[in-house]
Amino acid sequence: MKNVNSEDNSSEIQNFLQEILGEEGMDVVEYLKNSEVATDEEMAESLGIKLNIIRKVLYKLYDYRLASYKRTKDKTIGWYIYTWKLDLKRIGNILTERKRHILNQLTKKLEFETQNIFFHCENDKFKVPFDIATDYNFKCPQCKGEMVNLDNEMLVMNLEDEIKQLKKELENV
Repeated sequence: MKNVNSEDNSSEIQNFLQEILGEEGMDVVEYLKNSEVATDEEMAESLGIKLNIIRKVLYKLYDYRLASYKRTKDKTIGWYIYTWKLDLKRIGNILTERKRHILNQLTKKLEFETQNIFFHCENDKFKVPFDIATDYNFKCPQCKGEMVNLDNEMLVMNLEDEIKQLKKELENV
């Protein structure tokens, strides 16, 4: 498997983290990268981000198993203190699984697009397979305009290209 920190994967990792965490979440990730371990309160104070937002980001990271915590009890006040640590070792597996899921969805869509004949309304782009178009007597249910045959050849070609690219990326894992 490729090194997850390689330049090839760097932007992909950044995009993934940005997508699931948002901008403030990226600040939390950077903070944890630089400090190795920190409490949620330390991060909130240092970054100037509300504590509940910090915790939301940490819980998302934990859900993906990209962060772990250690719980200790403060003997003076009796509260638990959570010390968080970033662990991006799994991110390569997460991205690979995600690609496999997308590949599966695209393959299903390609199969549907190639096994059906489609009709659409040119007015409002309402698209349906042949059997549903016959149920509507080839009249658009939205505007009552005529539904005409839709050439989905470009869509099929684009799907095939995306699938080919994903398969190539998955081969390199």
